[in-house]
Formats: sequence, structure tokens, C-alpha cells
Amino acid sequence: MISKSESNKIYYQKNKDRLAEKWKNDESRKAYLREYYKKNKKIILERAREWNKRNKEARKLIVEREKKSKLKSFWEVNLKKPK
Repeated sequence: MISKSESNKIYYQKNKDRLAEKWKNDESRKAYLREYYKKNKKIILERAREWNKRNKEARKLIVEREKKSKLKSFWEVNLKKPK
């Protein structure tokens, strides 16, 4: 028999796109999450620090991806030609 948490994981994996679209516009959920993050800020940041320490390689990949996404392509940079 599948436990409730397992069945929830399966449900969210199948429906994550639809649920993300639904939750993006859900004001009550946004308000709840704002309060949750305010109350648990220290715990969340500590958990993130621990994750970063344990997963240095993954963290490097994330940082590199962010840098690459911020860089503009050669042709985007050279669109404005000096007069």
C-alpha cells in the first residue's frame, strides 16, 4: 500500500505545471507563504547554508548557470554601434 506522502508526491509530479499556474495567481497562498517565510527566515537560511556546505559542486553549477544566464550574447551586446 502506498503511503499518503508517497501518493502526494506522485500527484504533484504529474500535475506540477497545472498547479504552478494555479498557485501563481492565488493571492491567499502568496500571503500565507509571505508570513511563513517571515516567521521561519532564520531556519530557512540555516538550512540553505548547510546545503551549500554539503553540496559545493552543485552550488558551483548553480552559480555558473546564473552567470551564464546574465551574460548577453555577442550579437546582443554589439547591437548598438558607435557613431
